[in-house]
Amino acid sequence: MLRNEAGMALLMTLAAISFMVAITVWLATSVNWQMQSAASLKESVALDEALLSGLELTRAALYDDQIKEHFDTEQDSWNTWEQAKLAALIPGADLVLTVRDLAGLIQVNQLVANNRNNQRPKKPPRARTPGKKPGQSPAEAQRQLWLRFLLSGRFAVEDTTQALSLIDALADWLDKDDNERDHGAESGYYRSLEHPYACANGPLRYPEELLLVKGFTRKIVYGDEEHEGIIDYLTIYGHDGKININTAPVPVLQALAPNMTSELAAELVRFRREEENRAQLQNPAWYKHVADFPGDIKFDPALVTTKSSFFQVRVEARQTGLQRVGVGVLYRDPNTRQQELKSWRVE
Repeated sequence: MLRNEAGMALLMTLAAISFMVAITVWLATSVNWQMQSAASLKESVALDEALLSGLELTRAALYDDQIKEHFDTEQDSWNTWEQAKLAALIPGADLVLTVRDLAGLIQVNQLVANNRNNQRPKKPPRARTPGKKPGQSPAEAQRQLWLRFLLSGRFAVEDTTQALSLIDALADWLDKDDNERDHGAESGYYRSLEHPYACANGPLRYPEELLLVKGFTRKIVYGDEEHEGIIDYLTIYGHDGKININTAPVPVLQALAPNMTSELAAELVRFRREEENRAQLQNPAWYKHVADFPGDIKFDPALVTTKSSFFQVRVEARQTGLQRVGVGVLYRDPNTRQQELKSWRVE
């Protein structure tokens, strides 16, 4: 009897010790996890603060540039960050700032105006100067810009017929009415699909919405092994459809006029990146002074500018193996110099 009681007491003691050991291990693990979590949270907060600091630095650079100059180029301070100075401003964090001038891209929503069928209210005709050809309307200028862009050979667009169909379909998607263009599509087409939906009849809210428009396949929008995607050269931001020729990439420059080639566009890019040419970049017609540039190529004044208002900001912050990326769009009012953060997301 005593032997059984002694054995039971021993078992209970061992069970108690085992329980205490388990509790101790659990507590140690929990404390260790909480300490790691706290450290990670601290680093995460620090990275978030670094992102906001990067955003504010960008805003300051854009404001300073707007005060000093009335035109925008790739040589501006918002596009020429010195990594060593950034590291000194935010110790302990590796910060990378990238700013893209959205005025250098084609403004999708300006293919049509916000009124019926992209037709502005008619005005009484002006007397025309003898010998001077009438200029094309802003609507036609945008249409021709798109046609040259799609037929540049860079994208998966086969011929003029396909390009016109894409342009008409996009114009029908953007305009407010249900009047179908020759090669376009309105709600009747979209509602007849296997998975029906309505035509937006309004501006694109994000570039990826192009995939909903008739004819705009993933191959055209994003490209493939043989073709580029058009989405890299488009923006939903902008009020006037004008392209900043001081920041536009080669495919956009190439679309500004007939007979423009990628080689000529690349020569313009080289010219605008040379410091000694900076003063000339204030004039939207500076391209005429580039050596050997054909005199018969002229950009429509309704399509070009040297000023910018919308900028895409990308801030990357890294610290002790962790990384945060913030991407947003800033609007810089050309008149009041006020800035508005149109969007901001942390990836």
